[in-house]
Amino acid sequence: MKKGKLIAGVVFLLLGVALVATPLSIERMHAKEVNELEKAFASIEAGDVPQVGEEKNQKWSENELADMMKLEIPSIELEQYVLNETTDENLAAALTQIKTNQNPAKDNFSIAGHRGYRGDRFFRQLPEVKAGAEIKLQDKDATYIYEVDSVKIVEPNDIAILENTDKPEITLVTCTLSGKQRVAVTGKLIEVQKT
Repeated sequence: MKKGKLIAGVVFLLLGVALVATPLSIERMHAKEVNELEKAFASIEAGDVPQVGEEKNQKWSENELADMMKLEIPSIELEQYVLNETTDENLAAALTQIKTNQNPAKDNFSIAGHRGYRGDRFFRQLPEVKAGAEIKLQDKDATYIYEVDSVKIVEPNDIAILENTDKPEITLVTCTLSGKQRVAVTGKLIEVQKT
């Protein structure tokens, strides 16, 4: 009887360690990818686009790095990178453009991001954005400044929020805490600052 309890105790202990270690190792892997992405973006800002394979395990192509953007929302102290294609791998490391070939000066520029469960990564604080807040989207040519006009909860299949309107705007999308709905923040373009 004691031997059975001991084995059960050891099994539960190992299971507990695995349950704690798994999210921590995933977080460590994501942090490493974000760090690689930050280094690559710093190289781009310095005018030196890294070549594919230049760094060990480089995951992004030269074109992806050259097209990378930066999103800032000062009111929630968010500063994140935006990759030009939505894939599981890209979403694990950064925010991503929902639609390809978007033009921030003309289109409804849509960006997706995970909510994130720890720290201030990704769109964890997005639901805290208020109407009137400023959003900045920076590419290699300009900084596009938007003013938030709407923060709402939508259904996952509500793609109308992504459609182009008659004016340039931005739409930021992440999951609600339950994951069953989406938080959508929209803003109108108010200024373009050329670099």
